[in-house]
Amino acid sequence: MKWRTRISVLALPVFLSGCYAGSLLEMDGLQPAEITIPSVIRSLTVVSRSDLDSVYKVSLQAAGKMPDFKWDSVMSKQLVLGCSDALVESPRFDLYNPVVKRCLLGDAFEHHSKIPWDVVRMVSGDPPKDAVLSMEQGMISDSVVCSTSDGWPMACQCRVVVKSFWRLYRLNDFQSKEFRFADTVTFDINSPSQFSSSSDQRIGFFKDAMYIAGQNTAKKLAPWWTNFERYYFTTASMNFNNGARFLRESKWREAAEVFRPYTESDNKTMAAKACYNMSLTCEMANNISAAMDWLKQSKALGMHDYFIDDYQAKLIKRKAEIEKLDEQMK
Repeated sequence: MKWRTRISVLALPVFLSGCYAGSLLEMDGLQPAEITIPSVIRSLTVVSRSDLDSVYKVSLQAAGKMPDFKWDSVMSKQLVLGCSDALVESPRFDLYNPVVKRCLLGDAFEHHSKIPWDVVRMVSGDPPKDAVLSMEQGMISDSVVCSTSDGWPMACQCRVVVKSFWRLYRLNDFQSKEFRFADTVTFDINSPSQFSSSSDQRIGFFKDAMYIAGQNTAKKLAPWWTNFERYYFTTASMNFNNGARFLRESKWREAAEVFRPYTESDNKTMAAKACYNMSLTCEMANNISAAMDWLKQSKALGMHDYFIDDYQAKLIKRKAEIEKLDEQMK
Protein backbone atom coordinates (compact mmCIF):
# COMPACT_ATOMS: atom_id res chain seq x y z
CA MET A 1 0.00 0.00 0.00
CA LYS A 2 1.21 3.50 -0.77
CA TRP A 3 0.17 6.79 0.77
CA ARG A 4 0.80 10.27 -0.52
CA THR A 5 2.98 12.36 1.76
CA ARG A 6 0.61 15.29 1.36
CA ILE A 7 -1.86 15.28 4.21
CA SER A 8 -4.48 17.74 5.38
CA VAL A 9 -6.40 17.98 8.63
CA LEU A 10 -10.10 18.66 8.73
CA ALA A 11 -10.82 21.16 11.44
CA LEU A 12 -13.80 19.17 12.59
CA PRO A 13 -13.53 17.74 16.10
CA VAL A 14 -16.14 15.11 16.90
CA PHE A 15 -17.50 15.40 20.40
CA LEU A 16 -19.00 12.39 22.08
CA SER A 17 -19.98 11.67 25.64
CA GLY A 18 -17.16 11.10 28.09
CA CYS A 19 -13.52 12.14 27.73
CA TYR A 20 -13.03 11.16 24.10
CA ALA A 21 -13.04 13.88 21.46
CA GLY A 22 -11.57 12.74 18.17
CA SER A 23 -10.39 14.87 15.27
CA LEU A 24 -10.53 13.85 11.63
CA LEU A 25 -7.39 13.32 9.62
CA GLU A 26 -7.73 13.36 5.83
CA MET A 27 -5.05 11.74 3.70
CA ASP A 28 -4.53 10.49 0.16
CA GLY A 29 -4.13 6.75 -0.37
CA LEU A 30 -4.21 4.35 -3.28
CA GLN A 31 -7.43 2.58 -4.18
CA PRO A 32 -7.07 -0.67 -6.15
CA ALA A 33 -8.32 -0.85 -9.71
CA GLU A 34 -11.37 -2.88 -10.58
CA ILE A 35 -9.40 -4.81 -13.22
CA THR A 36 -5.88 -6.17 -12.76
CA ILE A 37 -3.58 -5.57 -15.73
CA PRO A 38 -0.66 -8.08 -16.09
CA SER A 39 2.47 -6.84 -14.30
CA VAL A 40 4.58 -7.13 -17.48
CA ILE A 41 2.78 -4.03 -18.73
CA ARG A 42 4.47 -1.01 -17.20
CA SER A 43 3.84 1.61 -19.88
CA LEU A 44 0.96 2.51 -22.16
CA THR A 45 0.07 4.57 -25.17
CA VAL A 46 -3.57 5.65 -25.24
CA VAL A 47 -5.19 6.26 -28.62
CA SER A 48 -8.58 6.79 -30.17
CA ARG A 49 -9.16 4.25 -32.92
CA SER A 50 -11.53 6.48 -34.86
CA ASP A 51 -14.08 9.24 -34.47
CA LEU A 52 -17.07 8.78 -32.25
CA ASP A 53 -19.34 7.02 -34.70
CA SER A 54 -18.27 6.43 -38.31
CA VAL A 55 -21.80 5.34 -39.29
CA TYR A 56 -23.11 8.66 -38.03
CA LYS A 57 -20.38 10.42 -39.99
CA VAL A 58 -21.48 8.75 -43.24
CA SER A 59 -25.10 9.74 -42.70
CA LEU A 60 -24.15 13.35 -41.93
CA GLN A 61 -21.86 13.45 -44.93
CA ALA A 62 -24.72 12.35 -47.16
CA ALA A 63 -26.98 14.99 -45.64
CA GLY A 64 -24.37 17.71 -45.95
CA LYS A 65 -24.14 18.25 -42.19
CA MET A 66 -20.47 17.52 -41.55
CA PRO A 67 -20.01 20.43 -39.07
CA ASP A 68 -22.19 18.48 -36.62
CA PHE A 69 -19.79 15.56 -36.81
CA LYS A 70 -16.83 17.72 -35.84
CA TRP A 71 -18.35 18.02 -32.38
CA ASP A 72 -18.54 14.23 -32.15
CA SER A 73 -14.89 14.07 -33.12
CA VAL A 74 -13.94 16.48 -30.34
CA MET A 75 -16.04 14.61 -27.78
CA SER A 76 -14.47 11.31 -28.80
CA LYS A 77 -11.10 12.80 -28.03
CA GLN A 78 -12.34 13.79 -24.56
CA LEU A 79 -12.65 10.11 -23.63
CA VAL A 80 -9.00 9.55 -24.53
CA LEU A 81 -7.81 12.72 -22.82
CA GLY A 82 -9.70 11.92 -19.61
CA CYS A 83 -8.25 8.42 -19.55
CA SER A 84 -4.73 9.66 -20.32
CA ASP A 85 -4.78 12.36 -17.66
CA ALA A 86 -6.00 9.94 -14.97
CA LEU A 87 -3.45 7.26 -15.91
CA VAL A 88 -0.64 9.78 -15.58
CA GLU A 89 -1.67 10.29 -11.94
CA SER A 90 -1.51 6.56 -11.19
CA PRO A 91 1.84 5.07 -10.04
CA ARG A 92 0.88 1.79 -11.67
CA PHE A 93 2.30 2.75 -15.04
CA ASP A 94 5.46 4.49 -13.91
CA LEU A 95 6.91 4.64 -17.44
CA TYR A 96 3.74 5.97 -18.95
CA ASN A 97 4.10 8.68 -21.60
CA PRO A 98 0.71 9.56 -23.11
CA VAL A 99 0.38 9.96 -26.86
CA VAL A 100 -3.14 11.02 -27.76
CA LYS A 101 -4.18 10.24 -31.32
CA ARG A 102 -7.47 10.45 -33.15
CA CYS A 103 -8.79 8.99 -36.44
CA LEU A 104 -6.16 6.25 -36.16
CA LEU A 105 -7.71 4.09 -38.87
CA GLY A 106 -10.42 6.25 -40.40
CA ASP A 107 -13.52 4.66 -41.86
CA ALA A 108 -11.85 1.75 -43.61
CA PHE A 109 -12.11 -0.56 -40.58
CA GLU A 110 -15.12 -1.79 -38.66
CA HIS A 111 -15.19 -1.22 -34.92
CA HIS A 112 -15.52 -4.91 -34.14
CA SER A 113 -12.30 -5.80 -36.00
CA LYS A 114 -8.94 -5.55 -34.27
CA ILE A 115 -6.27 -3.05 -35.20
CA PRO A 116 -3.50 -4.76 -37.22
CA TRP A 117 -0.39 -5.37 -35.10
CA ASP A 118 1.84 -3.41 -37.44
CA VAL A 119 -0.35 -0.36 -36.79
CA VAL A 120 -0.33 -1.05 -33.05
CA ARG A 121 3.47 -1.21 -33.13
CA MET A 122 3.63 2.02 -35.10
CA VAL A 123 1.53 4.03 -32.62
CA SER A 124 3.12 2.48 -29.52
CA GLY A 125 6.00 4.94 -29.64
CA ASP A 126 9.76 4.80 -29.98
CA PRO A 127 10.94 2.96 -28.01
CA PRO A 128 7.65 1.06 -28.01
CA LYS A 129 5.48 1.02 -24.92
CA ASP A 130 4.39 -2.30 -23.46
CA ALA A 131 0.82 -1.94 -24.65
CA VAL A 132 -1.63 0.26 -26.54
CA LEU A 133 -4.97 1.10 -24.96
CA SER A 134 -7.37 1.98 -27.78
CA MET A 135 -10.74 3.66 -27.40
CA GLU A 136 -12.47 1.64 -30.09
CA GLN A 137 -15.92 3.22 -29.94
CA GLY A 138 -17.89 5.69 -27.87
CA MET A 139 -21.59 6.49 -27.76
CA ILE A 140 -23.57 9.09 -25.86
CA SER A 141 -27.22 9.63 -25.02
CA ASP A 142 -28.90 12.18 -22.79
CA SER A 143 -32.20 12.81 -21.04
CA VAL A 144 -33.67 15.49 -18.83
CA VAL A 145 -35.02 14.40 -15.45
CA CYS A 146 -37.01 16.67 -13.13
CA SER A 147 -38.19 15.91 -9.62
CA THR A 148 -41.54 17.21 -8.41
CA SER A 149 -43.10 18.04 -5.06
CA ASP A 150 -46.88 18.40 -4.71
CA GLY A 151 -47.09 18.75 -8.46
CA TRP A 152 -44.54 21.58 -8.62
CA PRO A 153 -41.32 21.07 -10.57
CA MET A 154 -38.21 21.02 -8.40
CA ALA A 155 -34.60 20.27 -9.36
CA CYS A 156 -33.88 19.41 -13.00
CA GLN A 157 -30.86 17.54 -14.31
CA CYS A 158 -29.40 16.56 -17.64
CA ARG A 159 -28.38 12.92 -17.43
CA VAL A 160 -25.68 11.89 -19.92
CA VAL A 161 -24.91 8.20 -20.48
CA VAL A 162 -21.52 7.42 -22.02
CA LYS A 163 -20.87 3.92 -23.36
CA SER A 164 -17.31 3.14 -24.36
CA PHE A 165 -15.57 0.16 -25.89
CA TRP A 166 -11.81 -0.22 -25.31
CA ARG A 167 -9.15 -2.74 -26.32
CA LEU A 168 -5.79 -3.30 -24.65
CA TYR A 169 -3.22 -4.52 -27.19
CA ARG A 170 -0.28 -6.22 -25.44
CA LEU A 171 2.92 -6.10 -27.43
CA ASN A 172 4.78 -8.63 -25.30
CA ASP A 173 2.57 -11.54 -26.36
CA PHE A 174 0.41 -10.01 -29.14
CA GLN A 175 -2.79 -10.62 -27.22
CA SER A 176 -5.71 -8.23 -26.77
CA LYS A 177 -8.43 -7.81 -24.17
CA GLU A 178 -11.76 -6.00 -24.53
CA PHE A 179 -13.45 -3.73 -22.00
CA ARG A 180 -16.94 -2.25 -22.20
CA PHE A 181 -17.96 0.45 -19.74
CA ALA A 182 -21.05 2.57 -19.13
CA ASP A 183 -20.93 5.81 -17.13
CA THR A 184 -23.76 8.13 -16.15
CA VAL A 185 -22.91 11.78 -15.45
CA THR A 186 -25.52 14.30 -14.27
CA PHE A 187 -25.57 18.08 -14.58
CA ASP A 188 -27.95 20.54 -12.90
CA ILE A 189 -30.00 22.71 -15.22
CA ASN A 190 -32.41 25.59 -14.61
CA SER A 191 -35.30 24.33 -16.74
CA PRO A 192 -35.89 21.84 -19.57
CA SER A 193 -37.05 24.55 -21.97
CA GLN A 194 -34.02 26.73 -21.34
CA PHE A 195 -31.71 23.73 -21.70
CA SER A 196 -33.27 22.55 -24.98
CA SER A 197 -32.81 26.00 -26.50
CA SER A 198 -29.10 26.11 -25.65
CA SER A 199 -27.16 23.75 -27.91
CA ASP A 200 -23.83 25.08 -26.60
CA GLN A 201 -24.69 24.06 -23.04
CA ARG A 202 -25.74 20.59 -24.17
CA ILE A 203 -22.54 20.09 -26.17
CA GLY A 204 -20.51 21.32 -23.19
CA PHE A 205 -22.20 18.71 -20.98
CA PHE A 206 -21.40 16.03 -23.54
CA LYS A 207 -17.72 16.97 -23.62
CA ASP A 208 -17.47 17.06 -19.81
CA ALA A 209 -19.27 13.72 -19.51
CA MET A 210 -16.93 12.10 -22.04
CA TYR A 211 -13.89 13.38 -20.17
CA ILE A 212 -15.22 12.09 -16.82
CA ALA A 213 -16.03 8.72 -18.41
CA GLY A 214 -12.43 8.56 -19.63
CA GLN A 215 -11.19 9.24 -16.11
CA ASN A 216 -13.44 6.50 -14.77
CA THR A 217 -12.00 4.09 -17.34
CA ALA A 218 -8.50 4.77 -16.01
CA LYS A 219 -9.69 4.13 -12.44
CA LYS A 220 -11.03 0.75 -13.51
CA LEU A 221 -7.69 -0.22 -15.05
CA ALA A 222 -5.10 1.31 -12.69
CA PRO A 223 -4.86 2.08 -8.94
CA TRP A 224 -5.93 5.64 -8.23
CA TRP A 225 -5.55 8.18 -5.47
CA THR A 226 -8.51 8.89 -3.23
CA ASN A 227 -9.20 10.48 0.16
CA PHE A 228 -9.24 8.47 3.37
CA GLU A 229 -10.54 9.74 6.70
CA ARG A 230 -9.22 8.52 10.03
CA TYR A 231 -9.74 9.69 13.60
CA TYR A 232 -6.86 10.58 15.89
CA PHE A 233 -6.62 11.92 19.43
CA THR A 234 -4.86 14.67 21.33
CA THR A 235 -4.49 15.31 25.06
CA ALA A 236 -3.41 18.10 27.37
CA SER A 237 0.17 16.80 27.14
CA MET A 238 2.41 18.89 24.89
CA ASN A 239 4.60 15.90 24.03
CA PHE A 240 1.56 13.75 23.20
CA ASN A 241 0.38 16.49 20.85
CA ASN A 242 3.78 16.48 19.20
CA GLY A 243 2.93 12.94 18.16
CA ALA A 244 -0.34 14.20 16.70
CA ARG A 245 1.63 16.78 14.76
CA PHE A 246 3.84 14.02 13.38
CA LEU A 247 0.66 12.25 12.22
CA ARG A 248 -0.44 15.34 10.34
CA GLU A 249 3.02 15.55 8.75
CA SER A 250 2.93 11.88 7.66
CA LYS A 251 5.84 11.03 9.96
CA TRP A 252 4.44 7.71 11.15
CA ARG A 253 7.60 6.33 12.81
CA GLU A 254 8.23 9.53 14.77
CA ALA A 255 4.58 9.57 15.85
CA ALA A 256 4.77 5.96 17.05
CA GLU A 257 7.88 6.75 19.13
CA VAL A 258 5.95 9.49 20.91
CA PHE A 259 2.74 7.54 21.52
CA ARG A 260 4.19 4.19 22.58
CA PRO A 261 5.24 5.25 26.14
CA TYR A 262 1.77 6.71 26.75
CA THR A 263 0.14 3.33 26.01
CA GLU A 264 1.35 2.22 29.46
CA SER A 265 0.11 5.34 31.28
CA ASP A 266 -1.81 4.92 34.54
CA ASN A 267 -4.31 7.36 33.06
CA LYS A 268 -6.56 4.96 31.13
CA THR A 269 -8.06 7.68 28.97
CA MET A 270 -4.64 8.80 27.82
CA ALA A 271 -3.50 5.21 27.31
CA ALA A 272 -6.62 4.41 25.27
CA LYS A 273 -5.98 7.41 23.03
CA ALA A 274 -2.32 6.48 22.63
CA CYS A 275 -3.20 2.90 21.67
CA TYR A 276 -5.71 4.18 19.15
CA ASN A 277 -3.13 6.50 17.61
CA MET A 278 -0.63 3.63 17.54
CA SER A 279 -3.16 1.67 15.50
CA LEU A 280 -3.17 4.49 12.97
CA THR A 281 0.65 4.54 12.70
CA CYS A 282 0.65 0.78 12.11
CA GLU A 283 -1.90 1.06 9.33
CA MET A 284 0.23 3.70 7.65
CA ALA A 285 3.19 1.32 7.93
CA ASN A 286 1.11 -1.36 6.12
CA ASN A 287 0.86 -3.55 9.23
CA ILE A 288 -2.87 -4.16 9.55
CA SER A 289 -2.47 -7.01 12.05
CA ALA A 290 -0.59 -4.76 14.48
CA ALA A 291 -3.16 -2.03 13.90
CA MET A 292 -5.92 -4.45 14.93
CA ASP A 293 -4.00 -5.44 18.07
CA TRP A 294 -3.56 -1.83 19.17
CA LEU A 295 -7.23 -1.18 18.51
CA LYS A 296 -8.19 -4.07 20.80
CA GLN A 297 -5.99 -2.62 23.53
CA SER A 298 -7.62 0.77 23.08
CA LYS A 299 -11.05 -0.81 23.46
CA ALA A 300 -9.99 -2.67 26.61
CA LEU A 301 -8.85 0.64 28.09
CA GLY A 302 -12.28 2.19 27.54
CA MET A 303 -12.19 3.83 24.12
CA HIS A 304 -15.68 4.73 22.91
CA ASP A 305 -17.32 1.97 20.83
CA TYR A 306 -18.12 4.42 18.04
CA PHE A 307 -14.44 4.94 17.26
CA ILE A 308 -13.54 1.26 17.72
CA ASP A 309 -16.32 -0.06 15.47
CA ASP A 310 -15.74 2.59 12.81
CA TYR A 311 -12.00 2.01 12.58
CA GLN A 312 -12.25 -1.78 12.79
CA ALA A 313 -14.58 -1.81 9.77
CA LYS A 314 -12.19 0.44 7.85
CA LEU A 315 -9.20 -1.76 8.69
CA ILE A 316 -10.98 -4.92 7.53
CA LYS A 317 -11.88 -3.23 4.25
CA ARG A 318 -8.40 -1.79 3.84
CA LYS A 319 -6.76 -5.18 4.39
CA ALA A 320 -8.61 -6.59 1.37
CA GLU A 321 -7.71 -3.51 -0.68
CA ILE A 322 -4.03 -3.81 0.24
CA GLU A 323 -3.92 -7.43 -0.91
CA LYS A 324 -5.36 -6.40 -4.27
CA LEU A 325 -3.03 -3.41 -4.49
CA ASP A 326 0.01 -5.58 -3.81
CA GLU A 327 -0.99 -7.79 -6.73
CA GLN A 328 -1.55 -4.82 -9.03
CA MET A 329 1.62 -2.95 -8.05
CA LYS A 330 4.08 -5.84 -8.55
